Amino acid sequence: MRKLMFAAILSVIAFGPVAARAGEQSVLVPSVVPTSATPIASEGFDRDKAFAIGAGIIVGAAAGSALSLRGAVIIGAVAGGLLGAWWYGDSSEFATLEPRKK
Repeated sequence: MRKLMFAAILSVIAFGPVAARAGEQSVLVPSVVPTSATPIASEGFDRDKAFAIGAGIIVGAAAGSALSLRGAVIIGAVAGGLLGAWWYGDSSEFATLEPRKK
């Protein structure tokens, strides 16, 4: 039994390098270099809002870690991120109620 196992291990080791070969030659793709000197950023990206969301995630995760429930940190982080986005949100994103008729 020992000789059989030894022969099997040697055959696997011997056939490994033969079977491990490259199928195709890899092709290098040239990268596109931006022509402008200004950094590329999307028009709608707001650093302050991203900071508010990130701070909400951290505070929510810290608050969730105080609970002993399974997954409370993740739920706290998501809730904190949503709260941070809501806190920093523009007033145009929320619908306003019409005044009551008198």
